[in-house]
Amino acid sequence: GAADPRVVLMLDEAFRHGKALGAWPGAEEALRAAGIPVDAPGVVTGGSGAEILDELTTLLTEHRVWDRFPPAE
Repeated sequence: GAADPRVVLMLDEAFRHGKALGAWPGAEEALRAAGIPVDAPGVVTGGSGAEILDELTTLLTEHRVWDRFPPAE
């Protein structure tokens, strides 16, 4: 079914604020509904829940995923 619009809004805001995001298999549809590329920096998908959590834990130590944004000129 369609992704809950509240979830889509939350994902969009978290992505725009540079937050790390994780989605286990099957949840990528919600990311796509929010317009978030599943291969974007700081977006962790696939693998087991433990693998996703390990990568997210590492990303969260940086607070934001600055690689997602181009440098200011």
